[in-house]
Amino acid sequence: MTRDSEVQNWVSSEVFIDWTDLRSAHAQCRSVLTRLAADRDLLTLLVDRIADDEDLFRDADHHPVMDRLTLWRDMERGIYLRLHVSPGNNELIPHDHKYSFTTYILRGSYTHVWRRRTAPYRGKFSSEHVPLGLVTCERVGSCYTLGYSLVHQTMMEADTVTLFMRGPGEQGSSYAAQDMLDRVDGGNRADGDQSAPATTAARKHTDGQRPLELNEYRRLRHRLMTLGALGPVSKSRPAPPGAGSGLTSTQGRGPAPRPDQRAR
Repeated sequence: MTRDSEVQNWVSSEVFIDWTDLRSAHAQCRSVLTRLAADRDLLTLLVDRIADDEDLFRDADHHPVMDRLTLWRDMERGIYLRLHVSPGNNELIPHDHKYSFTTYILRGSYTHVWRRRTAPYRGKFSSEHVPLGLVTCERVGSCYTLGYSLVHQTMMEADTVTLFMRGPGEQGSSYAAQDMLDRVDGGNRADGDQSAPATTAARKHTDGQRPLELNEYRRLRHRLMTLGALGPVSKSRPAPPGAGSGLTSTQGRGPAPRPDQRAR
C-alpha cells in the first residue's frame, strides 16, 4: 500500500470523531494523534501536500502566538486535524474556544494553567471570573481534551510543536479576560515579529491573525525539518484529498451545547 492510499484509507474509513461525548472523543483523538506522532513519514506527507491543496493552504494561518497548518479537514466525520508551532516567549491570557479540542505535544513543552470558571459559565468574562484552578507542565507525549467553554492559558517554550484535533464550532466567538490584555507583551516574539499592537480600545486576543503566505509556509516547513519533526521533502506528493475518493472539505454543523468536561 502506498503512503497516499494509506492516508486515504486511514482517514476515510477508520476515523470518525463523536464530539458530543468528550470522553469518547478524547480516546478517539488520542489514538489518532499518538499514531501520527509515531510516524514521521506520514506526518511529513501530510504537511508537504498542503502546498498542492488550495483548500488546506487557504486554511493555514499565522496567529499571534503560533503558526497553524491544516493537515486534514472533513467535518462530516468530525475531523479537523492541524499542526501548531509556537515561536515561544508568549503568555496567552485566559481564554476559551469556539470548539472543543484535543492536543498532543509532539515537541517542546509548556506551562498550562487551568482556570476555574465562576458565573457566567459561557460567554464574556473577566479575570475575576476565572480564578486559578490547576497548573501542569505539558511535555512530549502529553495529551488532553478541553470542552469549548473551559478557560485556560499557556506559556510555551520556543519551537513547541503540537498536533491538534478540534470539533465543530459551538459558540460564535471565543472569549478572553480582556482586562488582562495590557499585561501581555505581544511584540516579544522569539522569531523577531515586532508587529505593533492594536490600540487598547480595539485590542482583542486574536489581533494579528492572518493567512499564512507561501514563503512563510516554506520557511515553517524547513524549520520543522530542522527541529526533527519532519523528514526531507516528499519525492512525490499525493493528489489533493477528495480526488477520486469522494472526500471533500466540509463545514459540519455542531451538536447542541452539553455539560463541560475535560479529559486527559
